Amino acid sequence: MEEQARDRPPKIFLSYAHSDRFKVDQIAAALRTAGGNIWLDAWELAPGDTIIERVERAVQASDVFLVFLSPASIESRWVHTELGQVLTREMNDRAITVVPILIETCEIPPPLAGRFYVDLRDNWAMGVDRILHQIARAPDVDLLQLDPEAFEHLARDVLVALDFSVMDTPKPGRDAGVDFTATQTGSDPSNPTKAVTWMVQVKAYRQQRVSVDTVQQLLGALSSAPAGTKGLLVTNGRLTSVAREFLSDALSEAKPEIRVIDGSELKNLLLRHPNLVSRYFPSGARS
Repeated sequence: MEEQARDRPPKIFLSYAHSDRFKVDQIAAALRTAGGNIWLDAWELAPGDTIIERVERAVQASDVFLVFLSPASIESRWVHTELGQVLTREMNDRAITVVPILIETCEIPPPLAGRFYVDLRDNWAMGVDRILHQIARAPDVDLLQLDPEAFEHLARDVLVALDFSVMDTPKPGRDAGVDFTATQTGSDPSNPTKAVTWMVQVKAYRQQRVSVDTVQQLLGALSSAPAGTKGLLVTNGRLTSVAREFLSDALSEAKPEIRVIDGSELKNLLLRHPNLVSRYFPSGARS
């Protein structure tokens, strides 16, 4: 029988530039002392191992991928190789959580922009505690567990936690692909006091990804909305490549803005709010 996520601590893979080795060794030792199941190459590689194959197996068996960010790591080909493998796996099966760890001031790479990250630059001890606190339940957050109704409630609660005000949409609007509306003050950089309205579409899937039809449906709803209204698509999956291209073209044509929170980003948002993780993925619920 496959080992259950709740019967063990999450398996954590550490990706870093070797010039940052001293700092990462200290952090890894603290995480392991606190009960973390850590994979660090110096501890796990044996003489004669093929490094690339060994790392690939470790990544595939991990629940959480910590990528340590510094000027050295963002220039490291090896870190980018590991990160590329993980992001591809995250995109394909959503079986791993990527968490950036800032250890020196640097520009966060675009593939990681917008994710929650842990800042270890000023308070190392508090940062290590936060890493453990934030990722302790990462293996529990399986969005595929939730039926469409529960997933919509989760989307609402996440937006409320992000300081949105949520309002139900009348049934005709729901038939047009809008599940509810949300407003947020300060989301318009040109007018921070102005409340921006978002028409929210929520899509929960088991297998397929978000298609062009879904994006077109939301664009159609936005076409009859008041000027300045934006669209937000929340899904437990990913957009197809065709849908991503269609959305990019729509934005370049100055059509209404649509923002997508996919399964990977949603999971990272949830890790910022442990109370929501406990509510929707209670301990012991997974068999």
